[in-house]
Amino acid sequence: MTPIFFEGRFGWLHLPPTGATTAAPPLGVVLCAAFAQEEMCTHYGLMILADRLAARGMPTLRFDYGGTGDSADGEVTLASLRADVVRAVACLRQESGAGAVALCGLRLGSAVAAAAAAEIEGVVGVAMLAPIVTGQAFLRETRAAASVSSLANLDPVPKLDSDRPLNTNGFLWSAALQRDIATIDLTAIPPPAPHMLLAPGRPDRKLPPFAASLRAQGTAVTEVPFVDYDAYMQDPTTHEVPAATFAAVETWLAALPHAETVAAAPVSVAPVLTLDGCEEIPLRFGSGNAVFGMLCRPTGHAAPVAALLLHEGSSHHIGDGRAYVALARRLAQAGIASLRMDLTGMGDSPAGANMRSPYFDPERLTEVFAGIDLLERHGYPKVVAFGLCSGADAAWNAGLADERVVGIFIINLQKFLWNYGDDLRVIARNSKRTLRSYARSMRNPAEWRRALSGKGDLLGIARVLAKRGLSQGFHAVKGLMPPAPGSEPAIVREQLRMLAARDVETLLIFSDEDPGLGEMGRHFGRNARRLKPPARVVTMTRADHHFNGRDVRRRYQAMIETAMADLVARHRADG
Repeated sequence: MTPIFFEGRFGWLHLPPTGATTAAPPLGVVLCAAFAQEEMCTHYGLMILADRLAARGMPTLRFDYGGTGDSADGEVTLASLRADVVRAVACLRQESGAGAVALCGLRLGSAVAAAAAAEIEGVVGVAMLAPIVTGQAFLRETRAAASVSSLANLDPVPKLDSDRPLNTNGFLWSAALQRDIATIDLTAIPPPAPHMLLAPGRPDRKLPPFAASLRAQGTAVTEVPFVDYDAYMQDPTTHEVPAATFAAVETWLAALPHAETVAAAPVSVAPVLTLDGCEEIPLRFGSGNAVFGMLCRPTGHAAPVAALLLHEGSSHHIGDGRAYVALARRLAQAGIASLRMDLTGMGDSPAGANMRSPYFDPERLTEVFAGIDLLERHGYPKVVAFGLCSGADAAWNAGLADERVVGIFIINLQKFLWNYGDDLRVIARNSKRTLRSYARSMRNPAEWRRALSGKGDLLGIARVLAKRGLSQGFHAVKGLMPPAPGSEPAIVREQLRMLAARDVETLLIFSDEDPGLGEMGRHFGRNARRLKPPARVVTMTRADHHFNGRDVRRRYQAMIETAMADLVARHRADG
């Protein structure tokens, strides 16, 4: 697969194996992604699907809509999404020689694909995975899920007639976009293509009449169950690639008629995205070039210290709500380069034959070192390692092992010492929010409705909080004595002494309700009073675990820009 920028949009071109020949122009496939958090959940899977289709001789393009992912910033509207699909088809034809094309859309992407098909010549089929037939139903579902999330305590779901954006896991849906989505009604448009595949993820009373209407108008409709939908539409730490449904999609696409040749409209293609004050370069590196990263560097003079951005398990290299895209471009404006990267098995870095979980995996530290090597080759000999949660673990361990790391700026580190193989589901269950967080949630009516309906794990919450209280009391007493040699507290304190001896600036950032604060307290006392410079702890008030709230994200980025500027100035002065 080859990274590509076309008219400010970032994409991946998956071409058939070298030497593969066909008697006619091949059928091309454009994958139209889901939106916001649903795209994060399904991103890795669409890479696998694109590889499968290319292996069957179908050149395939997957891409980020404008204003999303690694694409250029901009307002997202229904019209812009449709226009991006049109651009993507033109790019695929230009770069691969494909003639007829099929569109394959997932969730909101299915509705966008169906609407865009009318504007594209030579669309022979549209596959709609977990399709959205009416935008109003989709919007109700999205807003309802947002209203019971912990983020709703920080960014309440606005009323439909409000001009305020909806925040879902850090992704902002403008009021205009919500109004746009509410107008979607696929039953009111002509058949998008002569062949349609419908793979419903869940029962939808609108779907049977939609399928019947398509058939009545002469469309060949194939219906297959999306049997593995629920396992796929999960947080990336636990989701499963829907192999059965993807096999059905692959078989259907391969059987589509595609003899015609369609001229490709010219599209501007570039290997680099040039933005105001910076440029972004997609790079493959590491063993077998399996690791992907996006280098963001200033167009002018750059500091010798760069940022290495390691994401958490629930996202890929763009970060939740594009947090790392925004941070990277902001740092570049200040003259600081960065690399945001995916470990293998995450985002755009395929796992290959490696069946180990990529989360908290010490063996994947070699990939982090490969990222540091890449930055050094591009002229950045010193690095500040960033990370959140599992990414914080990778950044912490990279900083301990590699002397090129001069700073460790991490958010919500859960444990200093991690035992690989611990079940992530058990960890999640034992990492319930703090008592302060639950007290804050009591002011949210949606949380009360969720608890009283039986959907809240009240017994689990009580059990974990009681266990945590006993543990904190035990460690408070134990902390009055020097740690035993070889014990976890002794090891952690020695790690901090080693970093201090190297003058590594260590910034441990926590949301005020994160259970990781308990880990700090166990090792360094209440309010981390035993922690010594150059290490320091910053607690962010009114902050969720992922820093998805709009206010805390603004405060965090401003703090990081200042901290990076100070660190760069110090290292410039030191030569």
